[in-house]
Amino acid sequence: MGSLSGNAGFTGTAMDASGSEDSMDSQGGGGSGGSAGAIGGIGDDGGSVGAGEAAFAGMPAAIPGTVQVENYDTGGPGVAYQIKSMNGAANGYRSDGVNLENAIDVGGGLAVGWTSAGIWFRYTVDVATSGSYTVSFRVAADSAVGTKAGALHLQTPSGINLSGAVDVPGTGGWQAWTTVSATVALSAGQQVLELFEDTGGYNINYMTFAPE
Repeated sequence: MGSLSGNAGFTGTAMDASGSEDSMDSQGGGGSGGSAGAIGGIGDDGGSVGAGEAAFAGMPAAIPGTVQVENYDTGGPGVAYQIKSMNGAANGYRSDGVNLENAIDVGGGLAVGWTSAGIWFRYTVDVATSGSYTVSFRVAADSAVGTKAGALHLQTPSGINLSGAVDVPGTGGWQAWTTVSATVALSAGQQVLELFEDTGGYNINYMTFAPE
């Protein structure tokens, strides 16, 4: 099963092949339900925290820095995340247990799996300085090396695409991790970023933001 994230301090154990769900194999292109097409930086377009939504553990993730994907905002489905079915094997970390599994990767931790077109997770972040950032996604996919496993992107909660489509390559295993990158323009201050799954077919461990 694909996984997303790597919280420090967790010990990863692999899931067997039976952990893969049909939704992981979804390769249909997905689009956000918000504003389509535009690629740009966050301004007054909906990057603020919505009603009932809050940063995980009350602490916005710092940018520059690493955002663990399992640390999506609180607020429940339709507010902090949107999924298609309840999956996950690592329910001890968060009570909702949404699509989380252990990650066997550098640093261990948890990852988000059971990816599928149209699923999204929101993260309240605090950006130190306005500017361009390289965002690196730690991903794994069961598809063969040299093939395309799927795609994802970062957007604002209102649907403005910040990164453009980011292709996820096949890595030959749900726990065979690699890194893919894109560039995003971010304004300084607290805001919400949305990780949007254009397709299924991969796991995600974490996102790292570094100034360009």
